[in-house]
Amino acid sequence: MLEVVSVRTQVRRAVRIVGVDNWRFVVEDVDGVVEELGLGWPIGSGRYFVDMAEVTYIVYKGLADIYLKESRCDLTTLYSSYPQMSYAWSKFTVLLDLRERGRRAKSGFSPRELLYVKGGLKVLILVLEENTLVSASEIADWVRSAIMREYTPVIAVVDAHGDVTYYSAGLARAEDLSRVYQVEDSA
Repeated sequence: MLEVVSVRTQVRRAVRIVGVDNWRFVVEDVDGVVEELGLGWPIGSGRYFVDMAEVTYIVYKGLADIYLKESRCDLTTLYSSYPQMSYAWSKFTVLLDLRERGRRAKSGFSPRELLYVKGGLKVLILVLEENTLVSASEIADWVRSAIMREYTPVIAVVDAHGDVTYYSAGLARAEDLSRVYQVEDSA
């Protein structure tokens, strides 16, 4: 009788950063890690758009080695090479939290967004840092855009300790609110 024994090799999986497009990287998914994890956006020929938060997730979880200019890099090298992407640490914090809760979150449509789909629920998340000034009209525009794309809008706020608080978001018109108060007053 033959016995099947699994063998682990010392060969690490790899993802290569081959370019930068504004707030995202163009990566070559050498060993299928990005595809397997459901991260990024495919652009063809084994290449994906991924953002810094997703690359940070891959490195943090030890899922693959990241190569930049033919050299393996760590998070310190990555963040010092792309300081304009420093907001990504908060986004990574939310990505990690969601994935540990069983949500297969990935980068969204803009630098501060993540999204996930679970069953029939499509959720778009706006990641903000505590004490970040954002106007009410910016948030309302974002909520409106999420709803138009048929996503449930959620705002994730990351505090100075890295704790994440999630807020459901929606739109209400002043006339809708006045009707609610009238109904409550007559009851």
